[in-house]
Amino acid sequence: MQRFFLVLIQATDSLTAVSDKLTSSNDVSLALLLGLLPVVLAFSFIIFVIYRSRREADVRRKETEMRLEKAEGELKALKAQINPHFIFNCLNSIHHFIQSQEPQQASDYLIKFSKLIRYVLESSAKNWVSLEEELEANELYLQLEQLRTKHAFSFEFSSGKDISLSNTFVPPMLIQPFLENAVWHGLSQEGKIDLHFERNGGTSLICKISDHGNSVMSKPEYDLSNLVKKSSMGINLMEERFRNLREYRSQDAGYEFTENPNGGRTVTLKIPFEEE
Repeated sequence: MQRFFLVLIQATDSLTAVSDKLTSSNDVSLALLLGLLPVVLAFSFIIFVIYRSRREADVRRKETEMRLEKAEGELKALKAQINPHFIFNCLNSIHHFIQSQEPQQASDYLIKFSKLIRYVLESSAKNWVSLEEELEANELYLQLEQLRTKHAFSFEFSSGKDISLSNTFVPPMLIQPFLENAVWHGLSQEGKIDLHFERNGGTSLICKISDHGNSVMSKPEYDLSNLVKKSSMGINLMEERFRNLREYRSQDAGYEFTENPNGGRTVTLKIPFEEE
């Protein structure tokens, strides 16, 4: 009997020890769980923030793509309007040579015109062209105007030494309408056009076009602009193009006219560019 009670006491002690161990183990587990809970919550919050940020970024990206697509469509429409305006002036010069009975001049003009019109049509499908190509095309344009006016004016192009013409890219057909404006509305006999490019920091180029003339050249009676109604839409279209560059592409772009002290005007263009 005594032995039975002794065994019972030992069994009770063993059960108490096991219970104490289980209680201690539960306390550790509970403490561990409570310690991990803030970490899990913080991790879940971070995952939620990242997900929401990515979702908002995707929405903004889609909105930006839609705005850019709209801008591209508007720019292409504007270019399509500019091309007929430009072509009209070239056809006007061909008409001039036919009326003047100058076949050699007409032939030379048509060769230059074919090169230029090819550039105009090809560049209309591009967002960027090299500055070298753009200046070559505008040089061709002024040579055509020289032929039309019997070399009534001269011109000179220049650029800063820190500008690589072949590795610098600009939107096409931004310069020509201002050169056209200088030729048709700003030059007198023996006038001159100066065009100069320089950097304006790392976001844009400054292009200054100066016409040194005091009066508009007279037009012959058979000039097409006297026979066909021609709206002055070149500069107006440029205003729309520059506005699109500012609003939809967030690019630094614009132009400003100033009067020269000795006659003529200077237009200062701020043109966005890219480099290779």
